[in-house]
Amino acid sequence: MRSKALQRLEDALAEVEENGGDVLAHVQELTVAERDAARALGVDWRRFTQVRDQIGHLLTSQRQHEDQRLLGAELARAKEDLKAQLDAARDPAGRQFLEAQLKVIGEQLDKLNRERQIPAPQAEEQRVLESARAEIATLQGRQDRVQHRLQELLQRAANAAATPVAPAKAAH
Repeated sequence: MRSKALQRLEDALAEVEENGGDVLAHVQELTVAERDAARALGVDWRRFTQVRDQIGHLLTSQRQHEDQRLLGAELARAKEDLKAQLDAARDPAGRQFLEAQLKVIGEQLDKLNRERQIPAPQAEEQRVLESARAEIATLQGRQDRVQHRLQELLQRAANAAATPVAPAKAAH
């Protein structure tokens, strides 16, 4: 649906770029274009918005899990560094400090590993989403380009409206 909506917006932008005219009169908002595309494709708009929102939540969840994975790798690296420092430490106060730091990092890693466990239904949804990730990225790129083109057209229209027309000089 988003593809069809973006195609309609791209076509409307191309028409305004080629023929001129009021940008806002010819180009719909993305939500309106999506709703029209849903209607044209016979898709229930409410269901579409529910699925779209669910996909947004899944993408956010994936980014959070990736951040957690990176944090886990950093913590594991820090733990290894602390172990090496502990092996080299000779004074009791330094060893005690490093052991306390190792304990804290170990607890953080354990907590992070518990939080990283994904419930089975969500894991399955993420696998399905992963198969469409390239298409989602492509559509997002198209949407970004449409927004950029629209902003340029609106800016040109605003600049043209702001440019005063010099009055014609009377012939004497």
